[in-house]
Amino acid sequence: MSNYKHVLVATDLHNDDLPVVKKAVALAKRNGAKLTIVTVVPHIPYYMASGLSSVTDIEARIEQDCRTKLERVKTQIDMEADFVLSHGSATIEIVRLADKVQADIIVIGSHGHGGVKRLLGSTASSVLHHANCDVLVIRIKP
Repeated sequence: MSNYKHVLVATDLHNDDLPVVKKAVALAKRNGAKLTIVTVVPHIPYYMASGLSSVTDIEARIEQDCRTKLERVKTQIDMEADFVLSHGSATIEIVRLADKVQADIIVIGSHGHGGVKRLLGSTASSVLHHANCDVLVIRIKP
């Protein structure tokens, strides 16, 4: 295994993602690596907004919720990390950030629901196929 210098962990900030983040922290510590934690807020199509809220309002609420959860993650890890909140397609933003920060490895969790994606999950599979660095997929158990 390589000696990683920069670990990027991608999380959707669900409660079951914390073990993935903690494994990334352990990997970064073992390698004396820098750690970046990213979550991506998806854009909401206009037709998915209810009549009561605009897409902008919904995205703002989701972003605030993500910021609150990222703050919670900061208190649950025992390592300095950079925290990034991005907007757009999860795969595109994760791979773009990995290239930008020159990450050696991306750590991502997978629930592995449904069909062909049962093995990895759509985002994890897509990141695996598009990343320019190693990808460690951690199985998230129900």
